[in-house]
Parts: sequence; C-alpha cells; structure tokens
Amino acid sequence: MLIVTNHLTDVNGYLGEGIHKIKGWCVPQLWQAIWPLVPKIGFGPVAEIGVFEGKFLIGLVKTFDPERKFDHAAIDVFDMQEFNIDKAGEGTATVLDANLEAMGLNPARVDKVRADSLTLRQADAERLMARHGKFKFFSVDGCHEVTHTMNDIEFAMSVIDNAGLITVDDYFNPNWPGVMEAVAKMYLLRNFAFVPLLYIMNKLVLCSLSYHEQYINAVQSYVKTSHPTTVVKQVTRFGYKTLSLAPQHHVWEDLQNKTAP
Repeated sequence: MLIVTNHLTDVNGYLGEGIHKIKGWCVPQLWQAIWPLVPKIGFGPVAEIGVFEGKFLIGLVKTFDPERKFDHAAIDVFDMQEFNIDKAGEGTATVLDANLEAMGLNPARVDKVRADSLTLRQADAERLMARHGKFKFFSVDGCHEVTHTMNDIEFAMSVIDNAGLITVDDYFNPNWPGVMEAVAKMYLLRNFAFVPLLYIMNKLVLCSLSYHEQYINAVQSYVKTSHPTTVVKQVTRFGYKTLSLAPQHHVWEDLQNKTAP
C-alpha cells in the first residue's frame, strides 16, 4: 500500500494526471470548493452512490484519507444493470478495483456495496456506520430520477458527519431534470439539517446548517486568493445564502500549499 508523505503532492498528482485516465464525469476544478474545507471537516471515510469507475471516489479518498487508514464505501448496482433504469453509467466492481490499485489505493479498503440504492433503509445506514463510522464526504451520483435522488440524498444525510459535505451530481444538467426537481421538492416541502452551500461544475454541495456560514466564508476567501479567475456569485437557494462558482473549465491550477490541511 502506498505510504503518503506529502498530502498536497498526492492530491495534486491525481488531479493533474491520474483523474484523466479514468472514465467518468468529474473535473479537477471541483476541488476549489472542497480543498479549503478539508481542515475544518477533518480526515475520515468517504462514500459514493453511483461510483461508476471510481473517478471522483479516488480523488475523495486521496483528499480525506492521506494516511490510508480508513475504509470507504462504494454503493452501486454494479452487475445488476436491470436497476440502472436511467442508464447513467455502467460501472463494474472489477474495473473499480483495477482503477483503485492503479492509483495507489488498496481495493480492500473500499467496501463495495452492491445494491439498488432505492432499497437502502435505516438498517443499511446503521450497518455502514458500524463498519465505517460517520462519513466525512458523501457523493450522490446514482439514478437521476426524482424518487431515487430524494432517497439517496436523505440516505446520505443519515450517515454523514455533522461537519461533512454531500454533493448532488447533475443539478443543472438539462438531460437529468429529475435531480433539480428532487432537490426542489425536498427543500420546498421540508426543513433539513443539511442545506445548500454552493454550486460548482455541475454539482450542488450541501452542508450542515451549523457550519454553513463558516464554510461559505472559507470557500469564498480561498477562491478569491488562490483562484482569482473563478467567477463567484452569492445567490439565495431555497432561502439559504449560497455561492455559485464558475472556474475556467479549460484551465487546471494546482491547489495552494498554504491551505493544505
């Protein structure tokens, strides 16, 4: 197993090169919103529903587990493609393991949960937390239909650490309108402890209301200092102050050392 001696170098190495070798739909610029919050969130396990071939999950593991001492969770239908009803991506556990290993991670430290996420219940949440503890980051990127997205977000809320982040993929993607509809239904009908924080590169990021103000300030300050070409606009979403971040998609800039955890 890889022994990481420089956290920043490891993350930058993946975002600058390794991420482009894996199929999937996330970009390095997402870390403009993630990196400044790592010191506040702390290290720990991460999880993803709809892991595909591990492109985002691998970056999250490298970010939140530099010493490789936690077990993480990859929840996917995998070979049960009859439950991939929106055909968003057909990942396999074999490819995921190969990509983990190629990027210096131990596949045995990633718990492959083979399931239709719509079947996940509180008992499943308790089993995950019994093994992993509460997660520091949870990516929701499974089936993009309304019911699935709502179920997956609420499941993520049930297992996330209070200081952690939840991302919801394809929030503004016109090809997957169910995601935006799901989020709207949730926040127009109920109040949740986790609320919209920011939008960046096709993902809506949620955080606990307890940390909302300090996270807004931390991201805004970091981006202004370290990524001055990124457009930042403060907007209101469902009654909450949030940020809209628009990095230059064609430009990759290294993370800044001064904000390393």
